[in-house]
Amino acid sequence: MLIIGENISVIRSKVSQAIKERDIQPILEMAKAQTDAGAHYIDINIGPATKNGPDIMKWIVTSLQDLVDIPLALDTKNTAAVRAGLEVHRGKAIINSTTGDEDQLNTLMPLAKEFNAAIIGLAMARSGVSRDASERCEIAYNIITAAQEHGVPMEDLYLDPIVLPVAVAQEHTVETLEALKMFKELTDPAPRTVVGLSNLSQSSPPQLRSIINNTYLVMLITLGLDAAIANPLETELMNIVKTMQILQNKVLYVHSYLD
Repeated sequence: MLIIGENISVIRSKVSQAIKERDIQPILEMAKAQTDAGAHYIDINIGPATKNGPDIMKWIVTSLQDLVDIPLALDTKNTAAVRAGLEVHRGKAIINSTTGDEDQLNTLMPLAKEFNAAIIGLAMARSGVSRDASERCEIAYNIITAAQEHGVPMEDLYLDPIVLPVAVAQEHTVETLEALKMFKELTDPAPRTVVGLSNLSQSSPPQLRSIINNTYLVMLITLGLDAAIANPLETELMNIVKTMQILQNKVLYVHSYLD
């Protein structure tokens, strides 16, 4: 189970200020904390980055990987910034992300192939999130087809069935689960799957967020979820991931497996 640490985002004032001042220390501290907590990747979300996007991404990737030995997920709508980050990234990066729109697929899939990067494919089109699992599955199939056409192997493709806030879109929680099951049957070998877990509890009271996210995570893992963009600093969440690996016989049990 791959955990992609979600905490480094330009929407956080601490991160945006660090970028503005080109001060890597706050970003480094956040990356180290997530790495120490068990994250396998760190998501670097610089948003649209319409101004100096390539320079910003190159600076963050280079600075972080000089100090922390962990691969990164490059999260921005600025394609030039994605390329700039891939050019200096060490190891296998993740491109986060493409939708099912043909223009995006024809732009980002070649980048994934060129730089041997993994890529997240969102099961949504330009019109927004699909109404049900069947429509999401149709988009996912188009993403798979584009990956195959551009030579991106299935093990490098992560399909995202789209998690929406249960407080405002409760009916979609079931559709997301159903879509995840359907994605796993589209190809052999099956594509990998990923979700933005914290989206589920947005707009919910703070005291409910953990129980909502963690319960859903168990449901998703049971259906074959391979990765989650989540907060690795949440100890209970990470304990659930470790325990599920034990119960699914993926990791050998020892009494100290949570240590």
